[in-house]
Amino acid sequence: MKNKIIYKYVGKVLIVFAFLLLAPIIITMVYKENPIPFIIPLLLSLLSGIFLNLLKNEKGSIYAKDGFIIVSLSWIFISLLGALPFWINGDASFIDSLFESVSGLTTTGASVFTDVENLNKSILFWRSYSHFIGGMGVLAFVMAIIPLSKNDKSMHVLKAEMAGPSVAKLVPSIKKTLLYLYSIYIGLTLTEFVLLLIGKMSFFESLVISMSTAATGGFSILNSSIATYGTYNQIVIAIFMFLFGVNFNIYFLILMKDAKTALKSEELRVYVSIYILSVLMILLNTYQMFSSMSNAITSSFFHVGAIMTSTGFSIGDINIYPTSCRILFLCLMLVSACAGSTCGGFKISRLIICLKKIKRDLLKVIHPNSVHTITFEGKKVDEETVNSTCTFLFLYAFFIVIIMGIVSFDNVTLSQTINAVFATFGNTSMCFEISNFSIFNDISTIVMTIGMLLGRLEIFPLLVLFSDLKK
Repeated sequence: MKNKIIYKYVGKVLIVFAFLLLAPIIITMVYKENPIPFIIPLLLSLLSGIFLNLLKNEKGSIYAKDGFIIVSLSWIFISLLGALPFWINGDASFIDSLFESVSGLTTTGASVFTDVENLNKSILFWRSYSHFIGGMGVLAFVMAIIPLSKNDKSMHVLKAEMAGPSVAKLVPSIKKTLLYLYSIYIGLTLTEFVLLLIGKMSFFESLVISMSTAATGGFSILNSSIATYGTYNQIVIAIFMFLFGVNFNIYFLILMKDAKTALKSEELRVYVSIYILSVLMILLNTYQMFSSMSNAITSSFFHVGAIMTSTGFSIGDINIYPTSCRILFLCLMLVSACAGSTCGGFKISRLIICLKKIKRDLLKVIHPNSVHTITFEGKKVDEETVNSTCTFLFLYAFFIVIIMGIVSFDNVTLSQTINAVFATFGNTSMCFEISNFSIFNDISTIVMTIGMLLGRLEIFPLLVLFSDLKK
């Protein structure tokens, strides 16, 4: 890492992360619990951040490579710090604590805890709060409140962290763009919070469930996930899972009174179409399993949303679904929802680009002299974006196969291996035949932890970091 300005960026992230840890400390005071598990990582984060900021840094610009390294290092450090509350509190081993921390921050929602109802309120809050922190991106939050560099040179950092094939500014300033996005993020979260309160959830339940839904994470405070709550609350959560799977640029356009352009979004139309078709397919295959059609519709709508948006909540035993439904769920788990949302997975925008490239290549075989351009959202997609999308698809499949190969040496079934790797790499906690991830050994846990980070950061930042460390 020749560009020493990287350290100052990471230092600022650690300082902000230290202040974010004040929230669970307040929860310990409210519920009269031990604050030490949060005070220690707070001090470590604060002191490390100050130290990195005091280092003599080189002056210069931030390049794409630097953005990838900043994002990778920041996520690794906060993941390690985020594991400390679980470990210091004695809830899990350090490896399991790190898995839980990464699962929270990457909004995966996979858990090693067999009985979450016995956890402290502050730990339960931290799990959902870590979702909320990681949902829109840790560095995105930092850039929204602190200018990391002048003249918007930190765009490379934003592109390295935000999901999707490309990131564009909604307004000329990155900071204003992020403030708009975070206003939408917080506004939707507060709306769900109020609606859950109306549904007679407690203040604490409404808060943590809203944060988990907003980040499409999936951590709950009950062993039954969302099944214990009434139909009203289940429908509210299902609706907001769907809403948080939409590209936030759509909401910005609507707020700017340009709903016509927003509704013309190609990605939005495909997202809604896949969602509706999937609900219908699940419903047709499972309606006979339920006592009433309304229960069947609610279950289908909820679980398609939980998996497609990578949230992972559940309102019933998904193991009852037939093989056809399981295959569909696995596909939805990998594809996920829109770019620019809080969801994990491959993203619909990339799927559209890949399918259009296949169509173009087929047309070239049939008509060699014809010229066909690939468009997305009404604009021509340059060849660099097309090629990088195809490369990402290859790497996505490659790492899934590699991680499956390693986890296969664990003492679990083939189905459990496939489901666990798909769930962690796709940042979706819900999977078949696995109630929690404590069944895996330490090696599998470490590999899947890395897989969650690869899935959330979309592979390239970590690859750039490791290639740079080899030099």
